[in-house]
Amino acid sequence: MNAYFVSEMAPFRWPSIQNDLALAKEVASRKPQTHQDWDGIATVLSEVFSSDSNRVDLKDHRCRERLTRLIEKNEQDDKKSLKK
Repeated sequence: MNAYFVSEMAPFRWPSIQNDLALAKEVASRKPQTHQDWDGIATVLSEVFSSDSNRVDLKDHRCRERLTRLIEKNEQDDKKSLKK
């Protein structure tokens, strides 16, 4: 076996609303402004979402993208509700 073999992890898919809520709470408490702020959030959430059998390694840009998608979806839902 090659000593430099690194297994690739599948991308994290944000499988439950609890993951989204953890992201939102972390962002609300930290109010990230810089790449380093987002990297800190990714590090904390990676530890929270990991288990003995499933290691999660989030990246800062994935956290930002997910939060942006959640906000956009909420805004779309609000617009739909107001049209009714």
